[in-house]
Amino acid sequence: MTIVVRPGESRYGATLPPCGKLVRIVKIRPMVGTFGRIAELEREGKSAVVVTIVAAEGPVPREAGARMVVFPEGRIEGTIGGGALEKRATEEAQELLSTGKRTLLRTYDLEELGMVCGGRATLFYELLMPPITLHIFGAGHVGEKLFSLAKLAAPFAIRIYDVRENIRGKIPEVTLLSSYAAVPDLKGRDYAFICTHSHEDDYRALKGILSGKETPAYVGLVGSKAKWAKMREQLLAEGVREERVSCVHCPVGLPLGGKDPGSIAVSALAEILAHHHGRLREAQKRLK
Repeated sequence: MTIVVRPGESRYGATLPPCGKLVRIVKIRPMVGTFGRIAELEREGKSAVVVTIVAAEGPVPREAGARMVVFPEGRIEGTIGGGALEKRATEEAQELLSTGKRTLLRTYDLEELGMVCGGRATLFYELLMPPITLHIFGAGHVGEKLFSLAKLAAPFAIRIYDVRENIRGKIPEVTLLSSYAAVPDLKGRDYAFICTHSHEDDYRALKGILSGKETPAYVGLVGSKAKWAKMREQLLAEGVREERVSCVHCPVGLPLGGKDPGSIAVSALAEILAHHHGRLREAQKRLK
């Protein structure tokens, strides 16, 4: 917030002399209720880095426990004391946001940063990322099994969609769509799994997902190699970009054996979890 102070006026316990010049004071509002603010950011699905002074030796600008939150554009809430330390911390936090690394611990000699006060400060950086959501399109036999398994075993939020009104009696949590062409706009961190009750609806859902603002980190489609070859050709012919089409996993799942809905759901969830933990290629090699 920027406040204009005119000659003769008082602000924050100081009065500008009548002969003084027009001055602009930038007032930084301190962050109140750090943990509440962090919970708010997580609910809103916003990315940020929480920076905490975990150790302070000598004349450090703030005490251990002081925190600030750094956002991707460089905006901050709260303060760890300003100056060169806060500038360095903001740069480190933005680096964390760009790489996706979850935590970082750094100790800084303040004199080396150009701060004449000296002292040493140890900062802990913690990345806040939007929660990952697995979106299941189709609440039939496979979708229902996957939904149940994922709720028990997967470390992310689960949503399931269908277009049939009677599905709500079987799965009360289902979100009903007017059409699979009207899929929600997914985020780049989200996962999508398509298993509707028809090839046509599979294609509608898949095209809608790949045509969104962001491509989900994982897109799985139940089907054979022949089915995928036809859909791939159609997607490209209708203008869906090659790099988006190439991210689709079809046939889906790790080759665990079994063609019943439960087995398909287990193999699909195994693939999704391997992808989530960055071990998909290793898992595929081990199962060859």
